[in-house]
Amino acid sequence: MTVSDEFEKQIRVRHDAPGATIDSIDTLESLAGKLEAIRASAPRETDGPTPTGANTPEMTPALDWNTSEMDAAPISMVISGPAYEDNPIWYANHAFERLTGYAEREVLGTNLRVLQGPETATEPVETLRNAVDIWEPTVVELHNYRRDGTRFRNRVATAPIADETGMISNWVGFQEAIDTAESRTN
Repeated sequence: MTVSDEFEKQIRVRHDAPGATIDSIDTLESLAGKLEAIRASAPRETDGPTPTGANTPEMTPALDWNTSEMDAAPISMVISGPAYEDNPIWYANHAFERLTGYAEREVLGTNLRVLQGPETATEPVETLRNAVDIWEPTVVELHNYRRDGTRFRNRVATAPIADETGMISNWVGFQEAIDTAESRTN
């Protein structure tokens, strides 16, 4: 079984179980570890942003090590690059598009703050920011907003992804609507 298969199996088992898909920091760290292994097995030339000139004179955030298992995961997932200013999104899967209404192309290079709105509390946002600052996994719940402006309660789980040298190369963020049955159909 490949690490991509293991990632898919763990996500599916957790998604099909009662309660939150990312039910603990241990689950989050386990999934992040599998993403580290997927990243490590990718060809070196696919590592990091691609030079296109669309966002900056030299680079646009992109992720070339995603797999079909990541694309098809039943939970919303984004990967960002913390080595770059403002932690831009490099990848968003299909479940993210269904949950938020944003197409991946609309959020590449932006920060997940795009989901915040008037009723997004500052405390969980600060918890997320502090976790990124100290490079620690965290899970919070907050109100976010879809592209069409509708509010939803979102369980956000973030964890760092290290490269082969142990340096944090990316962050994974999982998002799951928790106030509706939709959290089990996305």
